[in-house]
Parts: sequence; structure tokens; C-alpha cells
Amino acid sequence: MPYGKLLAVLLGTIASQRPDSLDQRIAQYIMDHLGDAEAISMKHIEQACHVGNASISRFCRRIGLRDFFELRELVADVNFQAEADAADTFAGRTAAHRDTIRRGLDSVASSLPEAEVLALCADLRRYSRVAVFGLLKSEAAALVMQNEMAALGKNLFTVVSPVQQADWLQTAGPEDLVLLLSYRGIYFDYLDHTDRQKLLARPRVWLITGSQAPPPAGVDRVLRFATDFDQTYHPQQLLFVCTSVVREYARLYGLPPRRPER
Repeated sequence: MPYGKLLAVLLGTIASQRPDSLDQRIAQYIMDHLGDAEAISMKHIEQACHVGNASISRFCRRIGLRDFFELRELVADVNFQAEADAADTFAGRTAAHRDTIRRGLDSVASSLPEAEVLALCADLRRYSRVAVFGLLKSEAAALVMQNEMAALGKNLFTVVSPVQQADWLQTAGPEDLVLLLSYRGIYFDYLDHTDRQKLLARPRVWLITGSQAPPPAGVDRVLRFATDFDQTYHPQQLLFVCTSVVREYARLYGLPPRRPER
């Protein structure tokens, strides 16, 4: 989990900042040196990024960390992992990968509750301001859902950065609908310096997850699917759920009426 949090804040910063910005330079330097904990020191970052001690401290706070020491703790816990199929041929490896994903999608298709999907579609129709948020791989599903709902005339808001997601939640009110995509149901573990109950108190919140654990306080409805949390399935299972919701929304409400040509 700590490595996941580190990826979320660093990749979110790199994706959301200008390439020449100070925060982007620092985040990229850290990403480039994750395998070398000695290189991630105040001195090395100052020299490589041409910044001062105070700028690095402000960077840590802006990306949602307490301070530079928490950044060092997260870097020290990095444990790189890789998964590969063992078949002897490329065709065999791609077939094994396909079969694994198919099993994951079959699990979702057989477990997705129709009543909850329809209730979520009704809420998507009812609320004019809707945000969909995920972190890391889950945000890929959020972006796909945003794109496909836009094609149906329904605009959803999303951002990659966890800090920007938290900022949006800070301003959300009872007129807002929020969809949180979290494969393991631990979305707020990545934002552990925020008051989750305060963030979720005002908007209507749906959690889309494979977790069977009780939802955090402030979540109004949960759309669950069955999974054994094999990382090969992620984010394909969430993508399947989100696109299934989109297809049901299209079936129920169709395309918006076309404006008459002038």
C-alpha cells in the first residue's frame, strides 16, 4: 500500500502539472530514482532540480504528504514486482493472459447486481454535476467512463491528481454526485491526511469496488462485484463495471435530443 500511495501522488503530479513546473521536475526526479533510496535526499534533489530546501518541503505538502520524512519512508518501502506468463511461445503467453482476464470478467458479469446498476443510472440521470474519481489504475476506468458518458450527452468530471480530487470533494455539496472507483475499497487510504467524513458529508457518494468490507462513513450506496483481487484483472474488472453502467444508461435514456438546425 505505501508504494501505491507514492505512485498515486507522484504520477498524479506528473500528469497534472506543466512539464517545466517545479513540482513536475521534482516528481519526475523521484520517479526516475525510486530504485536508489540514497539519491532521494534533500541534497541530491536540490542539486538535480535546482531548488531549495523550502521548495522541496512545500512540494511534499502540496502532494498530500506531511513532510519530506514521510516521502523518504514511502521511498524506503518501495518493492518492485513484475508478473509474466510462463508459456514458451508468445502466442501461448498472450492466450494465457487473455484467459486470465476472461476469468476476471466472467466473475464480474455473474456478480454485478442489476438493481444497484439501475439505481446508479437513475442517479446519473438525476444529478447535473457528477464527478468520477479513481487512483492509479482505477483512474483509467474513470477516464473511460467520462469519455463514454460524454458521447451520451452526460458530462462527468475527473482529474488524475489525488490532491485535486480531494480539493474537488472539499467543494462538493448536496447537489453533487460522486462516484469513487476503488478496486480494493481503500480509496481513502491514499488520502490519509484528509477528514474523509467531512469530505463525504455533503455530496451523494457511490463506491464501486470489489471489496466486501463495510464502506467508509459518508458513502451512500455501494456497487460491488466479485473478485479475488488478482492484479491481472485490474483495471479490466472496473472498466467492465463502468462500461456496463454506461450501456445500461444508454438503454434507459438514450442520446439527448438533437437541437434543431438554425
